[in-house]
Amino acid sequence: MTFMNIQVKSTNMKQRVIFLILMAFPIWAAGQKIVLNDSLNYYKFVAEAYFDMVGDYASSANYLTKAIRLDPMDFELYQLRALSRGNTGMTRGEVADYTRVIQLDPSNIAAFVRRAAALMKLKRYEEAIRDLDFLIQVDPQYYGYYFDRGTAKLNLNDEAGACSDFRIAVSLGSLPAYLQVYELCLE
Repeated sequence: MTFMNIQVKSTNMKQRVIFLILMAFPIWAAGQKIVLNDSLNYYKFVAEAYFDMVGDYASSANYLTKAIRLDPMDFELYQLRALSRGNTGMTRGEVADYTRVIQLDPSNIAAFVRRAAALMKLKRYEEAIRDLDFLIQVDPQYYGYYFDRGTAKLNLNDEAGACSDFRIAVSLGSLPAYLQVYELCLE
C-alpha cells in the first residue's frame, strides 16, 4: 500500500510522517472496514508505511515480526519482511523468510526468484542452483534463470556448466550472456 512517493531524510521529518501515519490509521481502517483494535492490521499498516513512505526498512521488519507472531501462517507477511530485510542487508533473514513463504505457498515463483538472488549474495551457490533448476522447469524460456545459474556455476568453478547455461541464455536473447560466452566460452 503506497500513500505517496516521498523519501524522508531528516529524523524529525520521519517522526512527523510516522505520527501522521498513526493518526491516519483509524480513518484508513474505517474506510477499509477494519476493526480498530485489530493489532494484525495495525502492524501491517505501520510496517507498510515505514517501508513505502519513510524507507525505514528495519522498523518495517520489526512491525512485520509482530504481525507474524499474530498470524504465522500468512505468507505475505513473511514476503514483506523478506523485502524489508533485504533492504537492510539482513540477507540470512531474507533467505529464511523466503523459505517460509515457499513452505506456505509452494507455487510462489517470486519467492524462489528472490531467494535464489539472496542465496547468490551469500555465496550459497549450490542452493541457488536448486532454486534456479526449479525455475527453469517452470519457465524454460526465460533467459535470466539460465544466466543466473551459469553465474552460480562459474562461481563454483564449473566453467563447462556455466558456458552451457550462458549459451542457452544467448539463444533466448540475453545480451549479458553473450558477453560471458565471448569472454569465457570461446576457444
